[in-house]
Amino acid sequence: MKRRMISVRSYVHNQRFRPRRRWGRWLFLALVALTGLAWWWIGSDGGRNGSPLNPLGVVAGPPKPGDIVAEENFRPYTLQETRALAKENYGGAAAGITTPVTKITFRYRTELPGGEQIVLYARAFLPDSPRTNLPVFGFTTGTTGIGDICSPSLEQPKVANWANYDSHMAMYAAHGFASVVTDYEGHRDSSRIHHYMVGELEGRAALDAIRAIRNLPETRGRLTDNVFLGGYSQGGHAAFWADKIAAKYAPDVKPKGVIGFGPVMSVKETLTDVAHGANIQWFGPYVMFSYRDYYKNEYGPILLPKWEATLAQDVPAHCIDTNIPFWGRSPEGVYTPEFLSAIKENKLPEQYLRLVADLDRNAVGSVSTTSAKRINQGALDNVVLAAQQTKILPELCSSSQGPVMYKVYPTATHYNTMLQSFNETAEWMRTLIRGQPVLATC
Repeated sequence: MKRRMISVRSYVHNQRFRPRRRWGRWLFLALVALTGLAWWWIGSDGGRNGSPLNPLGVVAGPPKPGDIVAEENFRPYTLQETRALAKENYGGAAAGITTPVTKITFRYRTELPGGEQIVLYARAFLPDSPRTNLPVFGFTTGTTGIGDICSPSLEQPKVANWANYDSHMAMYAAHGFASVVTDYEGHRDSSRIHHYMVGELEGRAALDAIRAIRNLPETRGRLTDNVFLGGYSQGGHAAFWADKIAAKYAPDVKPKGVIGFGPVMSVKETLTDVAHGANIQWFGPYVMFSYRDYYKNEYGPILLPKWEATLAQDVPAHCIDTNIPFWGRSPEGVYTPEFLSAIKENKLPEQYLRLVADLDRNAVGSVSTTSAKRINQGALDNVVLAAQQTKILPELCSSSQGPVMYKVYPTATHYNTMLQSFNETAEWMRTLIRGQPVLATC
């Protein structure tokens, strides 16, 4: 049996002992520690535009609106999953989808009018095919709520359906549009509230979300300059405001078209329509909570005392799915007799001067842009009444340098206008991309 010979280093008493040098190991450990610290710094937003999930690197110079802060989630859908997601809203129409989509949830920077930058959440939906020449569809949601728990990016339709915006965006992406849907200022931000129906803030968020989708690594070399803005209800207000301020605030974003689905074109009309049959009694409490904080004005007796006492707790606590059960359907149950009388007697400007001034400063009003404009309105809409659109139409027509289309869908309500108008809206955008004229009301 052979015995294994083990070589042992000999020690000679008159030879100097030289221990093995271990500086290499210590250097390696130090590099690991420094790398970990760097990743923590980037992930905590110290790196401004990197994250452990998607390290985009530190951007030279100051952070800018539209910069990506971090990608939070990357979710590829199979073709079957894409069809199933679109089907949740669009039913059998989703069967014709031929390409999977990918959803990316990310955070990006936007800038407030005073120069402060804040971070918002957004979701991008990208088709697998085609890979290039994708137009951008920047979308803003209808009212989901003011509280952080009501942020659009937190919607779980199987728990509480606020419109199922993932389903809407998957449908548009599967039809060839790189789509992005953003939260609003103040959402998922414990340091501030969402200032509801402040057009400038909404518009900036929409424009910076478009800048942000361009900055995603996954869209490099895939997008064209064809940009469309669209929004439902509150989101229609945001989309038209984004078009209104784009040339000044974001000249690098040049909207080719803007679409409102049952859009709020006038905050004042929407509020006063509570006395004209609109089922939107919660709108006044939302606007009061928002405007008092943003404009620092007091507006007089508008809400009944029983609501004023707990307004700061009630408004953030109720999302769109519980607004009607909580606030009710009767204007007399929410608003003071003085306020309702002022509406009915057309004395609002005399008796509520400050309120009217702040409401009017957020009206869409004149929009002298070259973009094509489209309003899709349900004839059966009892939330944002069709009368609001017909009232704003002459001003929009006289001011716009682009064609204006006002389309009424006879059987559509506020809640299914997007569904009924999908095919015509998508084709309207494709027509503009081809450089062809579109049908116009004026």
